[in-house]
Amino acid sequence: MRRVAAAVRLEWGIELRYGIVPVAAGLAVLWTAVLWLLPPGTARVVAPYLLFTDTAGFGALFVVVLLMFERTERARDALAATPLRTGEAVAVRVLVLTALSVGVAVPLILAAGRDDPAALPAALLAGASGVALISLFLLSLCLAVSARARTLQDFLVVLPVVAVPLVVVPLVHMTGLLEHPLLYAVPTTVGADLVRWGLAPDAVAGSPAVLAAGTGYALVCVVLALVWARRAVDTGAGAPPGPRPPGASRRGRPPAGRGGTRLGRGSAPAVLRFARADLFGTGRDPMLLVVLVAPLVLAVGARFGFAGATGYVRSAYGVDLTTVAPLVLALFLLHLPLMFGAVGAMRAIEDIDERVLMVLRVSPLTLRAYLGYRTGLVAALSLVGLLVALPLSGLMPGGWSAGTVAALVLGTAQAPLLLVAVTAFAGNKVESLVAVKAAGAVMVVVPVLAWIVPGPWNLLLLGLPPAWPALAVPGYAAEPLGVPVLLAGGLLVAAVATALLVRRTTRRIDSGSTV
Repeated sequence: MRRVAAAVRLEWGIELRYGIVPVAAGLAVLWTAVLWLLPPGTARVVAPYLLFTDTAGFGALFVVVLLMFERTERARDALAATPLRTGEAVAVRVLVLTALSVGVAVPLILAAGRDDPAALPAALLAGASGVALISLFLLSLCLAVSARARTLQDFLVVLPVVAVPLVVVPLVHMTGLLEHPLLYAVPTTVGADLVRWGLAPDAVAGSPAVLAAGTGYALVCVVLALVWARRAVDTGAGAPPGPRPPGASRRGRPPAGRGGTRLGRGSAPAVLRFARADLFGTGRDPMLLVVLVAPLVLAVGARFGFAGATGYVRSAYGVDLTTVAPLVLALFLLHLPLMFGAVGAMRAIEDIDERVLMVLRVSPLTLRAYLGYRTGLVAALSLVGLLVALPLSGLMPGGWSAGTVAALVLGTAQAPLLLVAVTAFAGNKVESLVAVKAAGAVMVVVPVLAWIVPGPWNLLLLGLPPAWPALAVPGYAAEPLGVPVLLAGGLLVAAVATALLVRRTTRRIDSGSTV
């Protein structure tokens, strides 16, 4: 027990050092503030979805990047020389990250259930239990799946196959689109029902006996997932480290050139050669395919999911979601740039972490050209993704307008801004995920606050770049600013912020502080 207690203290110190604990506290403050600003009835409707989709899975990616970071730094080899067993180390990490999720959930439940203080103890017990159950299973499963992955990109390719059923099935169940006891075969469904039962017991169709049986089944799944994670980490301890530098051959030689000619540093052909190697020459093609397909999947999900959720929430709670359609559109519009920017940022940090940029220092490609390629790629993907996804999503019943076009352009600018924000402040995979989590929270909370706070007070949010595309969406109160002012101002803010962050990134890398 002494070694386990020491492992808990060490794990807590690691997560505190890399900013995981502070970002959890920040999310708790942000989401609690949002729920307090909502009417009590609306907060009870929103909170279960927030707890399920964000809070319960808070540590899922952290448990993966911590494992891969330790593999890169050979920390797993050092662990083998200690009395701590692999199973104990796995359990400690999963439990500490789950405790963070539960800690974030508590103030959210208190804020959502503030109109009925007498029912708060039961709401806290059910909600915290549901969050813990979901978190334990998701973290164990992600750890098991990632143990044999060479890189984070390899894991992200597999993640949708694993995560989509565990998220979509409970969401379909929660929205009332499909009610059947067989849905409890997905272990996260009962956790979602426990969260919902704490704040809205009338919305849960299952009897207490069904919930109890589902909880027992989910606990068995948690134990099995933990056992799988322990074995996977054991057998994956010797997994090969990260990727080869883009453009390197399988035997480690640089790619052959033509006739021994050399290109000047920063020339366009060098960027094109790097882009070809990065996208198609390093085995990352599946990740590119996943990223390209994601806008279509999200658009179809939004088209059918929002319509189904609107009907269910209207009948179950008497709340008409069509009144917040502009907010949903703003969140959808910012989610795609967030996704592309996060993937691009994680890949850039992986290049830094795996010393790829050290190789590029002696190549014709300059650091600024590298960053220009990364930011240009995520901007192009975001623009094309939004052009395809927005019409298919069904969230623009009025079609294209000046406001939606401006919002699309401003939303696209958020992807490169997010990428360089991460590279400017993160030095490894763990810190990059912390930065992505923080930026993601801002890109979700800002549109919500811009919708809730009445105008013109919501214009105070314009100091934050995501506020510009949100306020450009038709239906937001942006007076006295018009669409041209929002477009020009938003592009100026994004351009200045991106330039400053690129400058900081180049200085950090040139000084060797990230390598």
